[in-house]
Amino acid sequence: MTNANLWQIGKTSSLVLTLSGVLKDILLVFASMFLFGDPVTLLQAFGYGIALMGLIFYKLGADKLREYLGQGGMKWAEFGQTRPAARKLVIFGLVMVAMFMVLVGLAPKLAPESTAKFTGIGNYIGTKQ
Repeated sequence: MTNANLWQIGKTSSLVLTLSGVLKDILLVFASMFLFGDPVTLLQAFGYGIALMGLIFYKLGADKLREYLGQGGMKWAEFGQTRPAARKLVIFGLVMVAMFMVLVGLAPKLAPESTAKFTGIGNYIGTKQ
């Protein structure tokens, strides 16, 4: 591990080592959420989102990010002009996914007794049937 860190610092910089540590932490949290069902509060998710946006901003830079956003906006407008029904379906689908995610996130708080039987995959790993 130490040799890998020294190699990374030698090829890039200590800032890249720190940022790769932040990315590793974000990936570990997401893996523990999905595999083991560990709870993450909304504030923690917001903080991880800010950290991820910072990594993307560092990687791309402000000018490249503005260029990509401008291109995306033009493609979205072109998509809306050529296929307005499909664009409305995409928007409707995204709204439904967002509502589903909010409701799933609130489900343990609204009905905790009905979610006790649903556990993460982490409870099944290593257990003998």
